[in-house]
Amino acid sequence: MGFSEERRFSVGQLARIIQESNANGERFCFILGSGASVESGIPSGNTLEMRWMNCLMGAKDDAPAHKMNASETCRMAEALHKKREMQYAFGEIKAAWEKACAEGKNLLPSRYYFDIYKLRFYPTPRNGYSYLEKLMENCTPSLGYHTLAKLLTQNNLNNLVITTNFDSLVEDALFLYTEKRPLVVSHESLAEYMEANVQRPIVAKVHRGLMYAPLNSPDATNRLKDEWRGALRYAFNVYTPIVIGYAGGDHSLMDFLKESDTKMRNGLYWCFRAKSGLPEENILQFVQSKQGYFVEIDGFDALMLGLGKQLYGDAIGPSAAEQYLNEKNSRRIQKYNEQWTELDKNPTLKELVRSVNEQEQRGEEQREKKEELTATDHFRRGYRAGDEGDWATAQEEYSKAIEKDPSFMAAYNNRGILHENLKQYDLALADYNKALELAPDDADVYNNRGAVYDRLKHYDLALADYNKALELVPDDARVYNNRGAVYDRLKHYDLALAD
Repeated sequence: MGFSEERRFSVGQLARIIQESNANGERFCFILGSGASVESGIPSGNTLEMRWMNCLMGAKDDAPAHKMNASETCRMAEALHKKREMQYAFGEIKAAWEKACAEGKNLLPSRYYFDIYKLRFYPTPRNGYSYLEKLMENCTPSLGYHTLAKLLTQNNLNNLVITTNFDSLVEDALFLYTEKRPLVVSHESLAEYMEANVQRPIVAKVHRGLMYAPLNSPDATNRLKDEWRGALRYAFNVYTPIVIGYAGGDHSLMDFLKESDTKMRNGLYWCFRAKSGLPEENILQFVQSKQGYFVEIDGFDALMLGLGKQLYGDAIGPSAAEQYLNEKNSRRIQKYNEQWTELDKNPTLKELVRSVNEQEQRGEEQREKKEELTATDHFRRGYRAGDEGDWATAQEEYSKAIEKDPSFMAAYNNRGILHENLKQYDLALADYNKALELAPDDADVYNNRGAVYDRLKHYDLALADYNKALELVPDDARVYNNRGAVYDRLKHYDLALAD
């Protein structure tokens, strides 16, 4: 069967629907399968099936030592199928593999995944966990996860991911691109904490996280755990699902979705890769039964790029991503150096810190000889010089850091402090303005600029900066003290006392 053309949407149309629906308070969630991880360097389930079958049939494998004997595989598979520990007869799986080999394809139908996994790592499933862990350990989120992270955090409307994957790509993307920490539900015993009013992103791993004995065999995935059933039924009454990279090959989540008791009040949106053709017949029937829609995509990253461009404009482009990541890294470096200086003030740690500093300086000297000093090297030199009271050298080093990296926000901020100490207020303001251009939500810079406005008796501007700093960090005692001093100068004594 096919589907009616009025139920087939483009990515642009999906973006419009999300935008308009969010404006009316409607919420969306994302069901992610292994296809959403491929562009991050993690093979899809279909690809792994083929790889494991090659090994099971003695054809080839990642490591030649892993190749198995085909006749032994057949004997073992028949025994497991007879005991109902495998769903499909191995003859059927073998025929599909032989057909794929003959046609030069590197994919197998997703329905065989759990049987092939069981065979490949029988009788020691922990070897399977280790195999998957090694596949995932060096993978980082592809660019599409930037848009997904924004969708999960903005307005707290589309804050739920339901996934059969074991990887941590969603969590990693949230750490990289946002300041929000997710609630990761990595085991069915935690499903009760998955509520729509949670004010943070939620990542629900229905086959468990990689460190929690993930469900990856036919017997473990033949039915969704009871703890998930109630939580997901509640979720689908609140959120409209958007399905990405999921082929429905398991009998846990997919069978649950198909149940008549699993209501989706606004249907669902099933994304499929245009170049792979229409989804399988069972998916077509399922989406039709739920009054759902199909979205034609060209992969996860392409989908997210299309959504991101329409929903967030240039905020998901390379320059915006680079600026945000540089700013975040710059703040972390500055904080680290501040904490290092504090440790240096501790008499019991002074010798330890001094020995590490000497090693640092030897490394800098080697890089200096090779003319390979980095912006961070100059920043640290500036920090050390400023701490020793050598402000001229500190200014020079911060300027060199900025010359090497014009987006080094912390260098502008620290140079601004030196200009302020030297009463070079115009220069200080110029540096603080540049720092805020690079990091518009940095409370420390607003506090520092407020202090310059205070010195220049621009009290309204000083109060505006202090107010902004407290809006960003409401419990910063320094800013309350500084704002109180301005109120005192303006003879607003009640407000001064309150601060």
